[in-house]
Amino acid sequence: MRKQQIPASLRWTALLIASLAMFGNYYLYDSVAYVGKELMDELGFSNEDFSRLYSVYSVAAVVVLTFSGLLINRFGARVVILVAGVICAVSGFVTAATDQLTVMLVGRFLLGFSAEPLIVAITVVLAKWFRGRELGFALGVNLFIARAGSYAADWSPTWAKAIYAQGWHQALVLAGMIGLLCGIGGVVYFVLEKRASKNYVLGAGQEPDRLNLRESFQFTPSFWFVVILCMTFYSAIFPFRGFAPTFFVNAHGVSGELAGQLNSMVIVASMLATPFIGLLVDKIGHRALMMFIGSVIILPVFLLLIYADINLFIPVTMLGVATSLVPAVMWPSVAYIVEEKKLGTAYALMTLIQQIGVAGFVWLVGKANDLSAASAANPTGYHAGMWIFSTLGIVGLVFSFLLYKTETGPRGHGLEKPSAKAAPVISPDKKDDR
Repeated sequence: MRKQQIPASLRWTALLIASLAMFGNYYLYDSVAYVGKELMDELGFSNEDFSRLYSVYSVAAVVVLTFSGLLINRFGARVVILVAGVICAVSGFVTAATDQLTVMLVGRFLLGFSAEPLIVAITVVLAKWFRGRELGFALGVNLFIARAGSYAADWSPTWAKAIYAQGWHQALVLAGMIGLLCGIGGVVYFVLEKRASKNYVLGAGQEPDRLNLRESFQFTPSFWFVVILCMTFYSAIFPFRGFAPTFFVNAHGVSGELAGQLNSMVIVASMLATPFIGLLVDKIGHRALMMFIGSVIILPVFLLLIYADINLFIPVTMLGVATSLVPAVMWPSVAYIVEEKKLGTAYALMTLIQQIGVAGFVWLVGKANDLSAASAANPTGYHAGMWIFSTLGIVGLVFSFLLYKTETGPRGHGLEKPSAKAAPVISPDKKDDR
């Protein structure tokens, strides 16, 4: 029987199922932030103990990042989505199983170990279902739904107030229940693609990113400026979001519900503004300048939170704007700096260094909070951690400036040009195909 083209309804169904798995994944990652205060107050966890719940995730991500592409090539993306989705779902219940830190760390390690292959595999399968102009939009929808998982976690103390009133354990059980979407999405997608492949023509997808360290020595300074900016940016944003709910409650005396709403501003801004920023940059260019402006905006945020007597929504909104501006420009810019055949190595290396930075700095901030005795009784103890975030902002600002200077000079790669006038780097052996 001759296979038919995939109907639009089936493509969007596949996208929705895959995105629900991402929703559960993002919710699980952010859920522990909203029990941090209880874990420290009731179970005696230190700030460093709490930070390990995030750093162990990044450590697991670093470990699996080196061979996740090989797993997808060997077993197929749909199998990886199935297995990784189930492990993600299990990880939430392991984290909630007991009050023992070691068991919680195992749960978070399982989440990090399965989340990276799940994200990569979903990107691969979406390229099977959506081709041409639809792919970019489909990836945008997928990311929007995934970030909605973070938004739901941020607002969980509000919409699940009765559950949080029962304590940290019930809140983590709730996270585990929502995390079941990872497993359900993995199983349903596996069945859907298996059946669809019998009747419809599916694309071959795209080859997962591979890490080839030898290629990294051939990258230009602009690439390394972007990598360092990426590492410093995410090493501030992700750890801050993890500590923010406890910080807002202890240092500013707000309710747990308001703390989550404040934290959600970063996600709301990125969900709503990122697509429009991408369109703007395509039209006007100035990618390096945009990254520099984003670095300037984030610079005073953390110091305003500890020294300025202003509405908390102001610095948090500034953080949200920066979080929309920098990533929306940073990741696509790599395609203009690195030649096509080395993009896999470039993105894998960039993600690897990002995760190493997050793992190290989230632990460092937790340790600094402990050494400074940060608590509701000693709000100034949070100053040291905020200065660490600010220092990361300064380093990011320096390297974003170096990137701008390079890209406006003779060694530029066209980042400052509109998309119509700047083309991604083509490998030497592919130039004739243009």
